[in-house]
Amino acid sequence: MASGLGKHKLQLGPTEPWSIREKLCLASSVMKSGDQNWVSVSRAIKPFAEPGRPPDWFSQKHCASQYSELLECTEAPK
Repeated sequence: MASGLGKHKLQLGPTEPWSIREKLCLASSVMKSGDQNWVSVSRAIKPFAEPGRPPDWFSQKHCASQYSELLECTEAPK
């Protein structure tokens, strides 16, 4: 019998949503650097953070996670 642990989504980063501006910067940076170069993506979008964001807001893992969420919400090819 399953314990139900697999039903909850793992939180990889901050729980507050990214702003539209941050998402657009992320998508633009991924278009430029690719979806395998998270070091470059993370560095490129840090200057566009909303005020009050923690230093690790644009960590490589969080950028990859947020980009994955963006792809799930669109009909763009993965």
